[in-house]
Amino acid sequence: MSSTQDVFDLLAGGQAATAAENANSVEQAFARCIERLETLIDRETAALRTCAAINFDEFNTRKTHALLEFLRVSRAMPDQTSPSTALRLADLRVKLAENAQLLDQHLNAMVEIATIMIRNIEREESDGTYSGKPQRKR
Repeated sequence: MSSTQDVFDLLAGGQAATAAENANSVEQAFARCIERLETLIDRETAALRTCAAINFDEFNTRKTHALLEFLRVSRAMPDQTSPSTALRLADLRVKLAENAQLLDQHLNAMVEIATIMIRNIEREESDGTYSGKPQRKR
């Protein structure tokens, strides 16, 4: 099987195959989905760690497409997966947790910066009439 679409065609009866071939093809497609997700997550995580400029819209779009593919193929997966697939899924969970933590840190930092900027703008625009402290004029 060369693509996820081949797996869908196979499952829909587009090609004659045994149950073992079906399961093997689906598991191979699932492994490729995991690999694509890991690559995306690794790239985003590396960019977050180094504070590199990130196009979040692009990453979000690519992750959304990869997750959609992952969900579609996972529905065709047999109940019992191979130990290697289970290990890859566990590794993916760890990478996703680390990525989520870094995204959360960056989001919190952005909120703090925005709060500081809002306070400074409000302070500059205020004439001190309603504040408890007199404003210094510059």
